[in-house]
Amino acid sequence: MGTHYSSLHLRDDLSEQVQLRELVRRLGETFNNPEIRESSYFDFYDDSLVISGFPQNLPANKEGFKQFIYLLWKGFPDIKIKFEDIIVEGDKVACRYYLAGTHRGEFLGIQPTDKQFRVNGMTVFSFGDGKVIHRWNLVDMMSLMEQLKT
Repeated sequence: MGTHYSSLHLRDDLSEQVQLRELVRRLGETFNNPEIRESSYFDFYDDSLVISGFPQNLPANKEGFKQFIYLLWKGFPDIKIKFEDIIVEGDKVACRYYLAGTHRGEFLGIQPTDKQFRVNGMTVFSFGDGKVIHRWNLVDMMSLMEQLKT
């Protein structure tokens, strides 16, 4: 009887892992698609979202997150995220990725340079009821600024 319960529990855990991995993949695809990102991307995030690792001058909530993402999209209209690793543990998903794009709009006070960039990053998402409730971020901003220098 104990074995049966354990295999059912494992199957449920695997199913949840697959669902969370797929959710993060869809989140990335939406971020990458200029046709739908503004209308759909923030739907992946709960209204109670807490963010960590973003610029200190922004509120650490969904509104602050939106402000930062809109800054990215304005500065780098062709920006793309490519997840290289997606690791699921419980209700958390850790991702190693890179961002790439072309600097075509103002970003953090830097006028457009038309330079292409590629930077590495890591994010941990915490999910609740199928939406991101906390996002920890670490992006190589020093490398980004170095690549944008004229």
